[in-house]
Amino acid sequence: MTPTLRRARRWTAWTAATAVWCSVFAAGIAVSVRSEPGILDPDTAAALGSLGAACAGLLMWRIAARVRAGRRTSYRIIAAGIQVTACGVATACWVPNPTGAILAGIGFTIAMVLYGLALLRLPDERWDRLAVQRRLVDGGFVGLCLLFAVWLEFSRPWIRANQPHVDSVDLWILAPWSLAIVLAGVGMTTTFRLHRWRRRHAFAYLAVLVVHATGLATLSSWQWHPTEVRVLWFGVAWIAACAALIGVTYLARSQQPSVAKPNYPSVHYTVMGGAAALAAAALLHNGATVGSLPLDAALIALAAASTLGGRLVLTYYDVRRVTGDAADRHRKLAAIVGVASDTLLVLDPDLKVTWYPEDSAWRPVTDAGHCIGASFIDLLYIDDKRGAAEDLRSLLEGARATGRVTLNLRIRDSARRWRYTETVVTDLRGQPNVRGLVARIEDVGARRSLETELARMAYTDPLTGLANRRALLQNLEDGVAAEEHQTALLLLDLDGFKNVNDTRGHDFGDELLVEVSRRIKDLLAPTDVGARLGGDEFAILLRANRSEAVATARDLVDTLAEPYVFHDESTVFTTGSVGIATATEGLDDPEILLRNADLALRAAKQAGKNRYETYDAEFDRKVRRRNELTQELRGAIDRDELRLVYQPVFCLKNRAIIGAEALLRWKHPRLGNVSPGEFIPAATESGLTQDLAVWAVNRAAEQLAEWHSHGIRTWISVNVSVKELHTHLFATEVNTALIAAGVSASRLVLEVTEHDFSHQMNTLIAQLKALRGAGVRIALDDFGSGYSSLGQLDRLPVDIIKIDRDLIAKDDGGVGPLASVTIELGRRLGMEVIAEGVETDLQLNAMIEAGAPMVQGYLLAKPMPPDELTRWLRDSPKAITAA
Repeated sequence: MTPTLRRARRWTAWTAATAVWCSVFAAGIAVSVRSEPGILDPDTAAALGSLGAACAGLLMWRIAARVRAGRRTSYRIIAAGIQVTACGVATACWVPNPTGAILAGIGFTIAMVLYGLALLRLPDERWDRLAVQRRLVDGGFVGLCLLFAVWLEFSRPWIRANQPHVDSVDLWILAPWSLAIVLAGVGMTTTFRLHRWRRRHAFAYLAVLVVHATGLATLSSWQWHPTEVRVLWFGVAWIAACAALIGVTYLARSQQPSVAKPNYPSVHYTVMGGAAALAAAALLHNGATVGSLPLDAALIALAAASTLGGRLVLTYYDVRRVTGDAADRHRKLAAIVGVASDTLLVLDPDLKVTWYPEDSAWRPVTDAGHCIGASFIDLLYIDDKRGAAEDLRSLLEGARATGRVTLNLRIRDSARRWRYTETVVTDLRGQPNVRGLVARIEDVGARRSLETELARMAYTDPLTGLANRRALLQNLEDGVAAEEHQTALLLLDLDGFKNVNDTRGHDFGDELLVEVSRRIKDLLAPTDVGARLGGDEFAILLRANRSEAVATARDLVDTLAEPYVFHDESTVFTTGSVGIATATEGLDDPEILLRNADLALRAAKQAGKNRYETYDAEFDRKVRRRNELTQELRGAIDRDELRLVYQPVFCLKNRAIIGAEALLRWKHPRLGNVSPGEFIPAATESGLTQDLAVWAVNRAAEQLAEWHSHGIRTWISVNVSVKELHTHLFATEVNTALIAAGVSASRLVLEVTEHDFSHQMNTLIAQLKALRGAGVRIALDDFGSGYSSLGQLDRLPVDIIKIDRDLIAKDDGGVGPLASVTIELGRRLGMEVIAEGVETDLQLNAMIEAGAPMVQGYLLAKPMPPDELTRWLRDSPKAITAA
């Protein structure tokens, strides 16, 4: 509602209320002027009744403001009707008759119209024109029939006996009485047709009728037989009825939503028929006793007949509207069914088709082309008939608790094609409108094709056409479930496939994978399964024993080693490594079989590639051991499980300790002492060497600081790998450790194995020069076992070379022939030389004779804890004075 309309309605309400109360006050003044003090006359009684009704109407208006918005208007209209009647009676008190009485009768007539509008609207949240029309016409017919009977049998004879001369005043009093009877008929028919709040609406109708009747009784007794007692009692009854209506309004404030109840159309039509019968009986009685029908009664009968005609007109339009809605729904349903993949069939208890939609996109037919009257089983594919018949029989026998069954059937259509369908048959024999089975048939052919394609894609590698990992695992599970001991799994990985991708491009790589898959397929037996697991990794599941699997792996390695010719006539050579595992080694779990084959493949890779290996339990143990060491090593520093031991380096000139090599040791609380030969490779594979090297440098720097505090000037060497030297942060970590310990950088030696110089030599040389520029000395470890040539040796920023043990010692304890040559080479290059691995007196004497400056080995001293080395250095004055 717009603000302007809201203001206009508020202004109208205030104006009407002001007019009512002005009339009531005027009546009070007029009665007080005319009446004698202390005497109650009929005018005073009527004025008191109007005052009470006006107060009740105002109070009801205020209470209705708290009723739910949808019904508030109806109660306020009733309150306005009460105030109109009060205004009419009050006006008759101060306006002379017959004008005053006529105005009062007009007021009651207007109030009757207001009551009717409010009560007709009351069952709905808002104004429903069609519902109000039906209630008004049906109720009007019943009310007019009652009015006809009452008027003809009671009212007209009474008026002729008591009011021989009916004037205008009598007519305006009789009109509201007549409308009250009509309203009573409307109330009866409406109450029986409601779905909810039926009792409360009946109370509202009854209260309004009582208010109207008591008010009219007050006016009638005042105008026709004015006695103060009668008028006073009717006025009190009027006020009491208004109070009861206020109670009904107050209860409507807390009215909660009600559950819909069934209406009673039979009772409704019985009431209408009873009213018509009552009117007919009155007509017959009047004809038998009086004779001709008077004009006034004929007019009432004509009005009743008019309402009946109006009801027929409304029924006609209702039928036309419902028919149009049904036609629209039918057209909509036909449009939907025509484009849908579903169709419907209605079956009788004998499973014969009794109905199907004419507008459906397709129609099931039998072999003879029939549908209606044909058996539903005859519509089905021959292989589906038996199962469908059994399921439908169980449905008819009530064995299905849900009352429906879902069938996957092939049904013939009118084009003689078999359609894959999902048919849901529901038992509706208990429904009066059906009394049979309803089969909803959905064409799932497209969905089935899509599911088949998706299943194929889900279990097939799109590039090679081989099975994928999911399909392989499924076949493995099937083999394990069947306990097939004649099952072997081959895992294949191409050697050097990454180089093909990097040098020739991914298109050539894909072409190579396709050719590899073709060669694999050529080797497969009908019972074998070839799969691509991803990238350049393939698998072959064989129904074969161990020897047959080995033979297949040998043929596979030979086949893959043959050259590959691409579309541009270029040739690529690649090989493959194969791992073999059999079901006897992993029968309980397909994942174990797959893991064993993967371990065998790793063994083949480590053994040199282009070969096959079978699963080996010892190799499995080593891998498990390596994995366990890798996991435990990650927290070894934080758990303080690592320590450094030191192997002294002796100067042969004065037989004093001149330095020491820091060697890493690991003591695990559960694994015990772990050999460096085990955990150093594990650290290299897992990328932990950076952390270990930084930790070792920090501990060595701390040890140097401790020795310096005792006057010991021995240097310490720490082994580092090429991975640390290729990071810029390592040099920073080294300098930070030396600065924090407060020791000279020249007392730290970093040992780099000769093997490391084969990786990015220029970068490595630059990093070593940076460390050397900071004062750290560099030692070339294991010289003579790696890749550095004599020409490159002069380029290397190295201060010390440590001769590899293989150049010094023989297996029989003798001296290697190249020891003296290597020592002389280091001397000519200006480098310090350390001969490591001295384990016999013969080797020591040979080093002395060759002029080796420094030696290191188990003959002289084994690696020892720092405290033991510290005591040794303290007890040897030569070691203290050696610089």
